[in-house]
This record gives sequence, C-alpha cells and structure tokens, in this order.
Amino acid sequence: MAEKIEEITCQALKHIKSRYLLVRVASLRERCLARGDRPLISSGEHKNSIIALKECAEGLWDVKCRE
Repeated sequence: MAEKIEEITCQALKHIKSRYLLVRVASLRERCLARGDRPLISSGEHKNSIIALKECAEGLWDVKCRE
C-alpha cells in the first residue's frame, strides 16, 4: 500500500506543485468527505485520505477548488 500512496502522491504533485500545498488541499478535501460530500471518483473500500489524494492526482480537486 505504501508504494501505491507514493505513486499517487507523485501524480498529484504534477497538478499541485508544492508538497505543503498538496497536504493542505488533500486534508481539506478529506474533511469534506468525512462531513458527507460525495467522492468524485469511485471510492471502493479506501479511506477518505486516499480518496482525497486520488482526486488530487487526477486533477479533480486542486488549489482553485479551495477558493
């Protein structure tokens, strides 16, 4: 699983250039998912934090979505 998270993170960094900003955006999205928002991708059995990272990696959730 750690290898997959590393790959997802590398893909997400193509859309969000700063690791710090990626953590901020992903944590905001994770909180939205925990609050009850619907995932933008098929979630399967993944935790909200992984779903948030995958959405960032696919370019569905980025810095512009925060504003």
